[in-house]
Amino acid sequence: MDTTLDAESFFIITLFQQGSYRSAISAFESHGNPTPLLSTYAARAHLALTPPATDAALALLAPLPQTLDTRAVTALANYLAGLREESVGELDELLAELGEGGLEEGDEGRLVRGVVGTVFILEGEERREEGVEVLREAVELGKDQECLGVLSHLYLSLSLASHSHTLINSPGTTSWTADSLLSQILSARTNLVTGPTAKYQEAYYVFEEVKGMQGGRGETSLAGITVSQALLGRWDEASQATEEALEMNPSHPTTLANSVALALHIGKPPAVAEANLAKLQQVDPYHPLLVDLAAKESAFDEAASRFAVSVA
Repeated sequence: MDTTLDAESFFIITLFQQGSYRSAISAFESHGNPTPLLSTYAARAHLALTPPATDAALALLAPLPQTLDTRAVTALANYLAGLREESVGELDELLAELGEGGLEEGDEGRLVRGVVGTVFILEGEERREEGVEVLREAVELGKDQECLGVLSHLYLSLSLASHSHTLINSPGTTSWTADSLLSQILSARTNLVTGPTAKYQEAYYVFEEVKGMQGGRGETSLAGITVSQALLGRWDEASQATEEALEMNPSHPTTLANSVALALHIGKPPAVAEANLAKLQQVDPYHPLLVDLAAKESAFDEAASRFAVSVA
């Protein structure tokens, strides 16, 4: 696959890497002569939407040469479309074919480990550890920033923020991330979990900078601004960022969850939070907020069952 990038292609891939998926797709559709690599990134952007636009991604991938990278992204699209067993089998084969390849920038198969790691993690505990090892290999031997991002996100989702902080800030990582925009975003996300207050402010500056870039205004940057402002106690500013994100995409799970969490702090009627909670249940029934609420309700019911109603 040709990895030579013109300025416009570099811009589109940067939009993808910073989480501005809709902007990346829009810019791709305006590109006059996209390369197979750029079409592959556009397909990945479609898959990163909520819900994933698997049909659009597969339509982009179908006419491309059958390389290790296009096969990997096609397997990811099929996995997200529900063909899980077949897709995992294809990725196992691709990983075996890849061997020690794909570790240098521009190598064929450079995208394979990121896709494999993502899918293995989605498979749950049975293959999560294997997925982590694949990602760590790409980070430590291949200096792969996209795999660094997936690994950092996994640690944060597992409440292992200290692991993410160590990974991002270790000398072995900073020696090649060179304070890149992606590494700044990853640090900002981690800082929102670890604090302290000064780190919340630093995170806010990063997400505000991303939002101000061409094509950078999107659900991801606005979510970062929302959380930063909320942690700083700036409830009105956090609410404004969430409302802006809802206008852009009223069905985005993270935005809906942020809206629910903010409702109590800004005095919105309970009905508003309940409506957004119901919408979140529809678009992402396994969102962490819903899982956490269900666990708390279960714990409350269990505790309440230990007490008998007094009729005295």
